[in-house]
Amino acid sequence: MDEQIREEILAKRSLIPTSAIYVFLIIGIIGFAAFVIQALGSDPSAAWQIFLVNFLFWTGIAQAGIVFSCILRITNARWARSLLRVSEGLASFTPVALILLLVVFVGRDYILPYATEHYHHPKDVWLNMKFVFGRNVIGFIVLLIVSMFYLYYSLRQDLGGVGDKLSGIAGWVASGWSGEDERKRIWVKLGKFAPAVLILYATVFSFFAWDFMMSLDSHWFSTLFGPYYFMGSFIAALGTTIILSVFMSRRLGLEEYLDDSKYHDIGKMLQGFSLFWVYLFYSQLLPIWYANMPEETGFVIARVQDEPFRSLSWVVLTSCFIFPFVALIPRTHKIVKPILVFIAAVSITGFWLDKYVLIIPSLSDSIDIGITQILITLGFLGTFMFMFLLFMRAFPSIPVGDPFFGGKSSGGHH
Repeated sequence: MDEQIREEILAKRSLIPTSAIYVFLIIGIIGFAAFVIQALGSDPSAAWQIFLVNFLFWTGIAQAGIVFSCILRITNARWARSLLRVSEGLASFTPVALILLLVVFVGRDYILPYATEHYHHPKDVWLNMKFVFGRNVIGFIVLLIVSMFYLYYSLRQDLGGVGDKLSGIAGWVASGWSGEDERKRIWVKLGKFAPAVLILYATVFSFFAWDFMMSLDSHWFSTLFGPYYFMGSFIAALGTTIILSVFMSRRLGLEEYLDDSKYHDIGKMLQGFSLFWVYLFYSQLLPIWYANMPEETGFVIARVQDEPFRSLSWVVLTSCFIFPFVALIPRTHKIVKPILVFIAAVSITGFWLDKYVLIIPSLSDSIDIGITQILITLGFLGTFMFMFLLFMRAFPSIPVGDPFFGGKSSGGHH
């Protein structure tokens, strides 16, 4: 490890403005207040519905940030090592997401129809509220614990040996360092935790997809709905990593570590996985036609043939697949940062609308996005950014202790 680079990266933490952290905290508080006022008011359903949309969207991005880091480690990918810490920073929201998951069950009567209605057998066995609560909460807690162990060791190999210069949570992570032998042991542990995170992610977020989106319609079921949700979250996390890393690079002066080749490659990932997402999208509709299952067409018709959701569904398809896939074909669009950030922002917006289209038509006949819904959504965004900036203020923005971190970029591909 280059100690000079580590000292330089650690010093850059202070460049993250405290004012920005407080601004996002205030936005989060305003959003929380708007939710409470609406939930206790005359139309609580509207507040709970937009809460569920945002919970599934932001929690998916947060956990998928860790998943991207795990994939880089499992595949020994050197090309995106400099992006690894920003993607891990997204996971700083996951402890908050656990609290929000418990809040979801507080409002179950407004957003989970099976909490008050009797579904036919055997669905009513699977959708027993105690069973739903147990598998989702326990599953997410296990995933959170494993993810935090992974994150702890990822940070520890960067901070080992400088604990005396650090304070707060960074000092705790770095404490008790026993030398280079421990760095080798950490590398082995990361290799074991990474696949565990991926398996738990696929399992737990499939439960989320089935229980909090698919089952809102008593007649709809799809074995691909879980992968459709967690892969969509992964793509949104790629887009979020692109946007935040560009802003972090400019603010902290990380251009020597985050050069054009990194964005060219992650842009190709965003493009490729958007194609995979639309494959999962289409693969769920195909069996309804060739197996002649008219009982399942209601879910689809409500979203692709009936207004007001028909137009919104086309916006989702355009934003999540058509636009990013076509826009990312030119090489220039993958390396010119403002263009890439715009494409990523359109993709992320599309995936938020995707959650909206999947959830709201099962609970309501109309699109109801007013000031309260906007404030609640901004509250989630503010809380997410508050946690992310706290994380980046505490820890090095580049994984300087990773064996595959190649130092300052030479401009080529790795």
